[in-house]
Order: sequence, then structure tokens, then C-alpha cells
Amino acid sequence: MFTETLSQFFNDRDFAVSATFTDVSAGSSSTVKGVFQNESANVEVGEIEVEATSPMFICALSDVSSAVENDTFAINSVTYKMAGSIIKDEVAQTATIMLKD
Repeated sequence: MFTETLSQFFNDRDFAVSATFTDVSAGSSSTVKGVFQNESANVEVGEIEVEATSPMFICALSDVSSAVENDTFAINSVTYKMAGSIIKDEVAQTATIMLKD
């Protein structure tokens, strides 16, 4: 069983950032801490190579348990929408959220 405390992983003095999570249907928002990744890769589309990004936010599951597709996360002055359901890790109690611009 996972016994680590998540606060050390989501400390915004180290790796994490603060994000404003907005539950669109409830009209409420809260600040959550997590790790933001916005990796890019070159993808071939036909004979053309384009750069694509796949932003994601990893945080404590308890902070976003009500999140659903199209809820928003404002991170580093950019607002992203959720691009699907939460990917839950029940053992570590974390959530991975795929985002879209």
C-alpha cells in the first residue's frame, strides 16, 4: 500500500505549480497544486511534420475528484480544458488530467 504523503510531491517550491481548477457546471473554483507537463513532439501528418503538444496536470485525486471533461485549469496564465476523464491512480491517490488549449 502507498504510504507516502503527497504534499512533498506537490510542493510549489520544488516541482509543482498552482492551478485554478474551475468546476464549470457548479460555477466554483479552487486552487490546486500539481505537476504540469507540456511536452512537445514532432508528428507526421501525411508528408508534413508538425509539432504537437500534449499538456497534462498531475495532482492529488482528492483535489479534483469532481472534475469532468471541459472543466478548466488555469496554469501559468493559460486556461486549458480537460480533454477527457480523469486517469486515476487509486493506489497513489493521484489524478492525471489530459488538457487541451
